[in-house]
Amino acid sequence: MFPLFGLVHRMIFWELVKVFLLALTGLTGLFLAGGLIQQAAQLGLSPAQVLNAIPLIIPNSLPYTIPATTLFATCVVYGRLSNDNEIVVLKAAGVDVLTTLRPALLLGVLAMLTTGGLYYAVIPQTEQKFRAQLLQDPEEVIYNLLKRDKRYVQQSSPYSLHVRDVQGRRLIDVVVKRKAPPDPSKGVQINYDYVARAREARLVVNLETRKLTVDAEEWVVANSTTTGRSTGNPPMELELPEMFSEKQIKSRVNALEWKDLPARREELLAKRDQLIATREKNRQEALTATDPVRLRGLTDQDPLYDSQIKETTKGIRAVDHEFQLRPALAVGCLLFAIIGCPVGIWFNRSDYLSTFVMCFLPALGVYYPLLFSGAGLGKDGKVPMVVGVWAANAVTALAAIVLTWRLIRR
Repeated sequence: MFPLFGLVHRMIFWELVKVFLLALTGLTGLFLAGGLIQQAAQLGLSPAQVLNAIPLIIPNSLPYTIPATTLFATCVVYGRLSNDNEIVVLKAAGVDVLTTLRPALLLGVLAMLTTGGLYYAVIPQTEQKFRAQLLQDPEEVIYNLLKRDKRYVQQSSPYSLHVRDVQGRRLIDVVVKRKAPPDPSKGVQINYDYVARAREARLVVNLETRKLTVDAEEWVVANSTTTGRSTGNPPMELELPEMFSEKQIKSRVNALEWKDLPARREELLAKRDQLIATREKNRQEALTATDPVRLRGLTDQDPLYDSQIKETTKGIRAVDHEFQLRPALAVGCLLFAIIGCPVGIWFNRSDYLSTFVMCFLPALGVYYPLLFSGAGLGKDGKVPMVVGVWAANAVTALAAIVLTWRLIRR
């Protein structure tokens, strides 16, 4: 009887491990470069901050590179076995083809457990540490953003900051604008009722009050009533982005460990129930209100409650998305390991380039688009979250079963 995991199995398995580690290193390097460029552009990171972020970004890329490299390794190794006629030799020796798939199954299980373990705690912890780095020098981040975009705009604040140049920690030719309240009679348009300009200014960040102050020796101020120079104006204050909020960093759903997700979901459910109850109470009170001012106040609050309930529901779906996506990506590793064996044997190729084309293009063109589009539909509430997230794995599992069945019957 052929051993459960004999010498041939061990030889195949170590060959799989070598190819897997080689491909994982290269593909993770590509993902890392792309991730660093994206984060540097989005957050305005300095070169020093980019270098410090490298160890924290690597774990976030592994759940996407491990499944692909598992598929690549199985296709390469089993394609080489087929190309060298070793599969034929094993069959001639009385070895069932199905038994040769055991090393791939072991690799798939190990990849699945590794991905699941990363998502359990490692990735959320590194995400928190990466975001916490921004709090160490938030002024540097904002200076870099201004150097890149020449402006700083927060949707939650009526103020916007514009600069002509940034030299070190000096802002050159600074303009601060304040949006005027909208006038319904004039339609949708943006007007400014306050504009201040300074030749030079500097930034000061206060994380406790979450304010960004723009300090200059002299401002040229123009508003609806006056225009002139002023040396006694206090520094301009703008709202800090949410990414500099320590509370917001810890509450980001992708920064929550697996054990914290249920508590977060219960918290959001309780918040939504409270908002719904308060909205219904206000609606009932509006039905019996006789004071026009009180009635107007209750009526105006209704859209605000609707908006808050919608945002809370969106947060609940985000938690459900994490509940489903993390195990789905882990299980994808095992499915790719299974599907790579018959694909590699049938294509009968031993070179890396051919294997790259035949396995990565279907993975990038079918699995990941189906996964992320389905997950997006689930987050939007258009399809059940389980269906949206697991549809890609269901299709891959079906393909793996059909291909393996045909390989055994061949």
